[in-house]
Amino acid sequence: MDMKEFESLAFQEYIDNETGARYVLDFIEGNGYGEDGEDFFTIKQLGEDDAEEFLGTTPDNGDNIKMMAWEYNAVPVRKV
Repeated sequence: MDMKEFESLAFQEYIDNETGARYVLDFIEGNGYGEDGEDFFTIKQLGEDDAEEFLGTTPDNGDNIKMMAWEYNAVPVRKV
């Protein structure tokens, strides 16, 4: 799976290989009305018991891999 295919997934998982921190991005479809109606992803950190902690949102602009590397030092978890 290449980077574009990964970023087109509605659910994306990332990991910080240094700390073991895990993150998920979930796609949320906007309502299509104005700026607030844009599609976006929620960003959540997964705890040891898979409990999710909401961290924020990011626009659906095709830059999730770069943003996660910059903000959280995290890389995609690719299933084989």
